[in-house]
Amino acid sequence: MTTNPTVTFRPRHPVTRRGRVFRRLVHAAARASGLPHRMDLGWPRFEGGTGDGPPVVLVHGFGVDGTTMLQLGRLLVTRHRVIIPDLPGFGLHGTATPPHGIDAYLQAVDDLLDRLELRDPVLVGSSMGGAITANFAATRPDVPSGIVLIGPAGIEPPIDSEVFAAAKRDEHLLRIHDLASFERIFALNFTNPPFMPRFLRRVVAAEASRRADEHETILRSLEEIMLSGPDRYRTITCPVELVWGGDDRIIDPSALPLWQAAIPHARATVIQGAGHSTMVERPHEVAEVVERLLTP
Repeated sequence: MTTNPTVTFRPRHPVTRRGRVFRRLVHAAARASGLPHRMDLGWPRFEGGTGDGPPVVLVHGFGVDGTTMLQLGRLLVTRHRVIIPDLPGFGLHGTATPPHGIDAYLQAVDDLLDRLELRDPVLVGSSMGGAITANFAATRPDVPSGIVLIGPAGIEPPIDSEVFAAAKRDEHLLRIHDLASFERIFALNFTNPPFMPRFLRRVVAAEASRRADEHETILRSLEEIMLSGPDRYRTITCPVELVWGGDDRIIDPSALPLWQAAIPHARATVIQGAGHSTMVERPHEVAEVVERLLTP
């Protein structure tokens, strides 16, 4: 077994008492859904399920962690082995220094697959996780048996969203430093935001604000990839499904034709009335797309 020399796992726990209570509740709910939380093998993750097909790895986006993929995971775990990791620098996956650049995250995925002995995985990536997943498939074409990209970063859209326009002004609208900034980002992610009590929003905002500097360092190191062009993805050969929320306000859907041009064999699904976090807002429809890729 090889290990990733660039990222050393340091277990990280919520800072506030309410944050720790919330985590325990999330882990209890995940366990009841067949996705118990684990911290062994150097990777904090939700993992469960069995099946004869390839394992399914759900890769979360920027500023969040594996909990955002749980609603999708619980729809897949009854038929497949599902793994939902926290990427280095996010959630419970602390590091001595923030990972820098796309290569660090590609090596981290190598490390995850190696430590968990995952062969021919299907990788499902959302937003930043989509950029990581696509770059992984492009640079390691023989490893994944298929990929699903949900509103992926990785190609600069022809139409700037508010977030992309701000990034070009060197402003980072995805930085959470207080409750107001969390509320704004939460609203940007959804067309019909799921119910979240205000006290819970305060808990999440308080935890996120303590990692704002670290997350911004990671985001800045990935800007070149986030604002990239399609050429780097022309080497992807595995089956590909593209999923986009028709009302995505973070990564404009105008990027979808560029992804299709870069990966001509990719199939695309636009979910009308959904925003950026499509797997949270419309998990059943996203699960159908994943199942379609997994069906021989």
